[in-house]
Amino acid sequence: MLTARERHAALVEAMVADGTLTDTALIDAFRSVPRHRFIPETGALTAYGASLNANNNPEQWLAAVYADNAIVTQVDESTVAARGEPPAYQEVGSQARREAATSSSSAPTVLARLFELADLANGQRVLEVGTGTGWNTALLAHRLGDRAVISLEVDPRLARSARESLEKEGYSPTVHLVDGYEGYPPGAPYDRITSTFGVRRIPPAWLEQLRPDGLVVCPWGLLEGAGVLARVECPGDGSARGSFHNGVGFVPLHTPDPPATPVRDSGQQPDEYRLTQNDPVAPLLSFPSAFALSVMVPDWRVRRRWIGTGSGVWVCDRNADSWVRVYPYGTSWMIEQGGPRSVWDEFEEALELWSGLGEPRPERFGLSVEADGTHRVWLDSPEGRSWPV
Repeated sequence: MLTARERHAALVEAMVADGTLTDTALIDAFRSVPRHRFIPETGALTAYGASLNANNNPEQWLAAVYADNAIVTQVDESTVAARGEPPAYQEVGSQARREAATSSSSAPTVLARLFELADLANGQRVLEVGTGTGWNTALLAHRLGDRAVISLEVDPRLARSARESLEKEGYSPTVHLVDGYEGYPPGAPYDRITSTFGVRRIPPAWLEQLRPDGLVVCPWGLLEGAGVLARVECPGDGSARGSFHNGVGFVPLHTPDPPATPVRDSGQQPDEYRLTQNDPVAPLLSFPSAFALSVMVPDWRVRRRWIGTGSGVWVCDRNADSWVRVYPYGTSWMIEQGGPRSVWDEFEEALELWSGLGEPRPERFGLSVEADGTHRVWLDSPEGRSWPV
């Protein structure tokens, strides 16, 4: 069994070797701050939903900690319990718990890319949104110094645990029990705002609290739990422009928006049936095409579901007024849709457009935020084809 020190060293050296980590000060931070000191010994889940327990299975726990994957550290069990699914459909419990994650320790390479994109430098002040376990915070504090880092955590238990872990490791950045959506005005202005929570729209408070030419680096995406790392440049006039980098999973930032309804058809009868020989599920599960659909087709959500005939999906708009049910039907696929929008027709039109544009990958898209708060996603350049968010 490899020791924690050996696993930690191997992980960091692998990130250096493949070019994920290039900043020498960041490399020193990752080498100096072991991840296992910030992961709870019980109650966590792997990225695939398996329970972790350092007391009962220390080797599995340590292997998971130093794998290049996120670790779920807190789950909203009420969300899992509240998911009432029709009897014909079944969802694996571990997947349900993973999807209901409210906090996680980011995959090491994701965190390394996020900090590299932030162009951290001595003398900067950083606002971190989402203290979580405190590992991210410790890395920032090691890189920039304790006084340069203000971290925000909305959950009292997580904030308390993170403070304790940071203190044990010799770090003392400021951790406030605050809703990160509003930033932290008393500490502004900041040179950088970083977040491992994902957003659909950049919170106005973040842009207001940045210095001119400051940066926001965070996951961004319209798909639940899946998106890209966004590096958003803020010139100081209330506008912002962002570039997208790599695919990334994320826990969404808590926002004032009302919660979305469960992804289901509520037992409604479809307005339209159609059969197809081509696999209609693949474009929704392949990230490049799904990302393009999330940009080109507004306001939809998807869940994988198991039915007696095989694996399918449900799709619906935010209020579940319009919905799609897709499932295997013999050697074909059945597509059923209902509601005022023909969502599947919108998918087909968007996929045709995406194909005609050369099937651009997510990294070819970018984000612009106008001074009035208008968000739009563009392809290749801000002056190119764009879609409102």
